[in-house]
Parts: sequence; C-alpha cells; structure tokens
Amino acid sequence: MLAPLPASALEINGQTSFVAVPTKARLVNYRWYAFEGGAIYYVVLDFPEGADAGLGGISLEQIRGVQPAFFYGAIPVKAFIGTPRREGQAIPAVAEFSNQARTVNVQFKEPVPPGNTVTVAFKAGTNPPSDLYTFTLAAIPFGPNPIPQVVGVVQMDILNAN
Repeated sequence: MLAPLPASALEINGQTSFVAVPTKARLVNYRWYAFEGGAIYYVVLDFPEGADAGLGGISLEQIRGVQPAFFYGAIPVKAFIGTPRREGQAIPAVAEFSNQARTVNVQFKEPVPPGNTVTVAFKAGTNPPSDLYTFTLAAIPFGPNPIPQVVGVVQMDILNAN
C-alpha cells in the first residue's frame, strides 16, 4: 500500500489540480527495430515534491507515427514506483484505450505521493513499423474532477531492421 499523502489536494471550484506540475518524463523501449517482438514501452515520470496532490494517472495521445503504436488495441499495463530496470512497489492501475488506439488513459487506484518516480509499462508485444512515434503526456491528479496537466512530449524511435 502506498504511503498517505502529507497534504491534501489543491481543489478549486470542486476540481483537483497540482501546485507543482510534473515536467520531466521519458519514453523507453529497449526494442528498437520495426516488428521486433517482446516490446515493452515504459513511460517514466518524475513526480515532483510540492505537487500538493497525489498522482492519479497519466494520459497519452499519439500525435505522430505511421500507424497507431497500440495498433492491436488494449494491452497489459503495469505501473510501479521506480524505473524500468529498478522496479519498486507496484501501483494498482487500469488502462482505457481509445477505439482508434491513439489515446490511452491510465488510472491509479491509489494516489501516488509527490517525490516519486513513476513508471507505466505497456506490454505491446510487437513494435510498429519504423518511424518516429510522438505522444503528448498529461499527468492527472488524484481527486474529484481532476484537471489533467500537460507534462510535455515523449518520443520513441523505431528503426528499420535493414
């Protein structure tokens, strides 16, 4: 179970927001080639101290790429404290994929306290065709009527095997 939050969430007009918005994120895939098997996409987010709200989830929207990165639809998702090769405590999470597989919303069942590095692993199985895949990433605070706040853009370069 995750530790309790030291402060309550910032609520304005019944909506939950961060005081300090996460600004550092990256997308990691240790499989670089088109159609390579065993692909897992890791979204790593540094959640800053002073956010004054727990992290309730993330949202990804694909804005570039020759095909949807999640072409095959919903895939297994796993979230945890730490980084891809230094996995820590599990975070219970559920994911919702859009019909066109261009957006993914991941919701955490418990708030993640500020000051942690959070990783969400998407077990894609097979990489898409070669291209530069670009996503906007938003952090979602935990609480009533959360206001998603844009973290930035993350990219994944899938190379041609030739």
